[in-house]
Amino acid sequence: MTWTRSTVAPALADAIEPVADGSITIYDAPPSTLNAPAVVVGHVLDVTYATAGLGVDTVQLPVICIGPLWDGEDVLEELIGLVRSAIRADPQLGGAVGGVTPNGERNWRAVKIGGADFMAVDVVLDITQ
Repeated sequence: MTWTRSTVAPALADAIEPVADGSITIYDAPPSTLNAPAVVVGHVLDVTYATAGLGVDTVQLPVICIGPLWDGEDVLEELIGLVRSAIRADPQLGGAVGGVTPNGERNWRAVKIGGADFMAVDVVLDITQ
């Protein structure tokens, strides 16, 4: 398989959706505005072609967890747990990838989206496709 975001992002969002139980909005691409809490499949950080063999790419992709700015750390910790649980339950994302593992979290920050203030953190995924 070779890297295609158009296949992986919806599969990742679909894997997270049932774990969220409808209480969190899941986006397969960064929206222009949103309501928190939300989980957003971000833009690719890094793609390395043919690492494990011809046509097998490795990718780092952030999943952005977004919660309220004030007292948002507990919400973000819960969202991080949801993302990790969803991936543990289906590490091949229904066959869309060879494998995905949460590598870590980074970039805790305040963000402004659509004029509103939020807190965000990236859960970085290592994907083999």
